[in-house]
Amino acid sequence: MSDELSKVVRRFEERLKQLEAAAHEGPAHWKVFHLHNALNALEKDHSLASLHLDEFDRAELAKEYPELEADKVPTVEELRSRFDMIAGGML
Repeated sequence: MSDELSKVVRRFEERLKQLEAAAHEGPAHWKVFHLHNALNALEKDHSLASLHLDEFDRAELAKEYPELEADKVPTVEELRSRFDMIAGGML
């Protein structure tokens, strides 16, 4: 097993342990989704699996690095406001 693949496998196992430890809290759907995608990619493309693990870690990283706030998901109200501005002339 290559060193890079070994690192991704260890990262995956750490994230899986986090979800297992938080099972009583009901892990966020998106965390399970990204871990599932990482597992699907792990056998064929460990770099893609690593990207999915990065997405899994995004919320924790945003606490450390506020500049990631630019990647935050907008609220429903923000989506409505932007949609109204864009589609206003089309409807």
